[in-house]
Amino acid sequence: MRGLACTGGCPLLAQTRSYVRTPTYARPPPTVAFTRNRTFSRTIHVRHSSAHVASSTTDVSASNAPPQTELQSLINAIPFKRLAIWSTVAALAYQLHDFAGIVLGTFIVSFIGNSFVESAQEKQLVQSVLPTPKMRRQVLVLLYFSMILGVFTLLGVLTIPDIAREGADFVKRLQSDNIWVILVEKMRRGVGDQVMNSLEKAVYLATSNDIAAAAVTDTQVWCSPRSTKLGLAVSSMLKGYTTMAAKYTAVFVKSVAKFSLQALVSLILGFLFVWDMPRISSGISSLRTSRLAPMYNEVAPVLTVFGQLFGKALQVQAQIAVVNTALTAAGMWLLAIPGVGLLSLFVFLCSFIPIMGCIMSTVPIGFVALTEYGFAKLAMVILMVAAVHFVEAYALNPAIYSAHLKLHPLMVLSVLLISEHNLGVWGLMLAVPSTVFALDYLIRYPNQSLKEVGERELCKLCEK
Repeated sequence: MRGLACTGGCPLLAQTRSYVRTPTYARPPPTVAFTRNRTFSRTIHVRHSSAHVASSTTDVSASNAPPQTELQSLINAIPFKRLAIWSTVAALAYQLHDFAGIVLGTFIVSFIGNSFVESAQEKQLVQSVLPTPKMRRQVLVLLYFSMILGVFTLLGVLTIPDIAREGADFVKRLQSDNIWVILVEKMRRGVGDQVMNSLEKAVYLATSNDIAAAAVTDTQVWCSPRSTKLGLAVSSMLKGYTTMAAKYTAVFVKSVAKFSLQALVSLILGFLFVWDMPRISSGISSLRTSRLAPMYNEVAPVLTVFGQLFGKALQVQAQIAVVNTALTAAGMWLLAIPGVGLLSLFVFLCSFIPIMGCIMSTVPIGFVALTEYGFAKLAMVILMVAAVHFVEAYALNPAIYSAHLKLHPLMVLSVLLISEHNLGVWGLMLAVPSTVFALDYLIRYPNQSLKEVGERELCKLCEK
């Protein structure tokens, strides 16, 4: 009865309440699921719509952006990083240009010494006598530099005093007026009076019109006063050139001491480099992982290949220069030309200069032969020099600066003048290899890198 009272005394109402209460906790109505799914789908649709709008906005803004001009494209194509690196290298090289002699001397000694040590280490005799690689290298380095010091000491004791004396005598001879009188007399005996009459008129015309008029009316026979007069006229006409030649000769003689000091410093530095080359190479290679890695990766491969190219060319040319100097010295000794020591040293240095070296080394030899003996000896000197250079050209095959490097003589002379003006004597040695390297990279092989161009030239040079 109490239960009926709670339900209002109506069993149908109680049954209805239980029915309504049960769906609330058992399962949600289907409309709820439908609402959630529709909301989720709307959310996805909104997100896709937003992404589409954003992409559309980006495309519109990209299409509305102004295109790059040719100037901007050109600026973007400039490798500023590489330019900065090579500008830094050029600035460092300019700061060290006063030490060019020591740097190049050290490089030459080190390159030749390291090549000698590495080739000798592979010999079976050396490997059998010296078992460990470290011992082999140290003994070979000591042997190499002992030979160099021995040769330098012997040459210094035997030739430097004679070179200084002969240089002073050569300068005095150039500055003397009497030498031109002797030269005129020897020329008259060699070419005859008729040729000397024409030469006399040309000399007087170049010096003074009044003297030229007197020379035209002068019909006297050749005698000592007439030769003296013409010799003084030639001396006055060539005074500027002879003074300059004497000045350069004096500077050359004085520079022998400076060259000897630079050679000594180069030998010491070269010895340290070759002695400890493995450790030095390892230390330089460690820059690959340092803060200087960009500069190392840009500069090291190019300098390595160019150094090998220049060193190999210089090594071959040094061998040719030694043979050329020996043959020329033997020829001067057979012809009894005075001043063999000074002239031989001049020939050796000029052997490293392409084209101009032959002319530069022949002029002083011919001058000494003409002033001492006359035209007959001058002709013999010219024949001797021609024979030496014939042997050099065809027997020794030094086709480094002509057939191999393929440079026109006019370009060679132009490059030599510019390099000598900027870098001095050492520029004469660097000029032609550097020019060939630049021409190959810029013109002949434009699609290859600097390293590839250097390796190509090195392979060509090694075939010689």
